[in-house]
Amino acid sequence: MSHRVKRTSIGMVVLVGFFSAGAVANPVFIEDFETDLSQWTGKNGGAHNGIIVADPLNPGNNVLSFSATASSGDIFTIAAFDLVAGQSYTISFDYLGMPSQIPGGSGGFAGLSQAYPGTHLWYYGTSATSGAAPVLIDDGQWHTYTYEFTAPTPIGSSIHLMFEDFSYYGGAGVAGDAFFDNIQITTVPVPGALLLGSIGLGLTGYFRRRNAF
Repeated sequence: MSHRVKRTSIGMVVLVGFFSAGAVANPVFIEDFETDLSQWTGKNGGAHNGIIVADPLNPGNNVLSFSATASSGDIFTIAAFDLVAGQSYTISFDYLGMPSQIPGGSGGFAGLSQAYPGTHLWYYGTSATSGAAPVLIDDGQWHTYTYEFTAPTPIGSSIHLMFEDFSYYGGAGVAGDAFFDNIQITTVPVPGALLLGSIGLGLTGYFRRRNAF
């Protein structure tokens, strides 16, 4: 192989490795509640009970809480996220629930909606109400939760995020004892692209080692 061909091969491998390694998780939406609720709205574009408060465990940090309990969604992203069919996404957030919540019923809930409110998909909650996975813990500590799905979801590819401090049956529940922070939607890297990137970078190192001898 001529020196010109060698240089071309190495250049191609470097290019493949560069672009493939770029197939990383990309943020679609980020919210840390440090400023305001300008990215959020209530049902049908109306009022909501979401409020920004100081983190009960870290007063220097701002978080989302609620001035009243609700059901069928309370606060929704104004923007609708048009997801790519077949692409996988993750939704992650931090949740703090106080022990004063009614066990197995009230507390925070997180989901997706076609509109606000629209058709719902509750994915995480403090109970299995409306099909939510009952995983949110009301123990007075922050926990991080991640939900992965592939578009289109059961409610379609254009979605809004929604959160609430659930109003337990009969209107019972403790308002202001559920907190959310650091909400993100990100794309999930395609495994094949990451593998191609690894192969490309590996071959680049191989050719460099060969040229050293």
